[in-house]
Amino acid sequence: MKFAIAHIALLSCLLVCANAFTQAPTGSTRLSLMKRAVIPAGQDPVAFGEATPEQRQRFENLFQDVLTCEVREHLPSILTKNIQLLVELRGASGVSLFQEQLTKAAESSEEGMIEKAEAAVEYIVYFAETFVSEAKNVDDKNKQLLGKIIKCMTCGTDEGKLDLEKQEDLDALMKDETDNFTPGFLRHLDGECERIANARAMTKESAKLLEVLRMIQTRVLEELGQHLGEGAQVLGQLLGYECSNERLGVLDAGLQVRGVDFAKELKAMTAEALAGFANVPGGVEQGLIDIIQEMDQRIAEFVEANE
Repeated sequence: MKFAIAHIALLSCLLVCANAFTQAPTGSTRLSLMKRAVIPAGQDPVAFGEATPEQRQRFENLFQDVLTCEVREHLPSILTKNIQLLVELRGASGVSLFQEQLTKAAESSEEGMIEKAEAAVEYIVYFAETFVSEAKNVDDKNKQLLGKIIKCMTCGTDEGKLDLEKQEDLDALMKDETDNFTPGFLRHLDGECERIANARAMTKESAKLLEVLRMIQTRVLEELGQHLGEGAQVLGQLLGYECSNERLGVLDAGLQVRGVDFAKELKAMTAEALAGFANVPGGVEQGLIDIIQEMDQRIAEFVEANE
């Protein structure tokens, strides 16, 4: 799936660090690492408050998972699942929690525990810094792409272009940038729409911009719908969207482009998947079942409305 490329690059970078997991900083270096990761530059560390009991417990569980992980390749996955917690603990509370774990390790009678704890601190800090850096890079790329599309839609008149020429330029741009229309870009686009729509005062300029952004949303979904693959590949692509609105938007666009026969093929696959879930030993994650059921219902509605 297209959106996974950046994530895979991040995990590869983290695996390099995981292989060096046993090399840890000491003393003041260790504390500076903790502060660098959890206190944003220029911010007052006291302003972030104390960790809640729930956050404290979740952090202790996370730290133990990292500390006791025997398969280094699993470390990125462990921390990825807890990234929201690490973001929440940016401040003096985060430093305090790290220090508490190091104190416990120092008091432990287990040989080598302090070295393992220091290594865990180093890896978690590295993960947080890498994640924030990668997230900023992705956000910058999304902003640049959105700006590029807006410029294409709005600057043609000044250059003396006719509406037909402007439309042709936009069509060409949308096709060229299809690989960059990731779930992250859709979320960025939706976030910009919400930001403008929820502003206290709506000016003529902001109303016009919101209209343009909504048009871009529609075009992006249409473009993604045209590039859906075949059969099981489509389901795999759709599962890559975390947001229900994004997933169903791309599905709807694909069904409109590909028609009823394609919809029936997908319907058979979703029905087969749902039936197969019941036979999986230990069951299947409810979230996955809900997603397939949602798509199955949407496809059924399309078939019924268009037959």
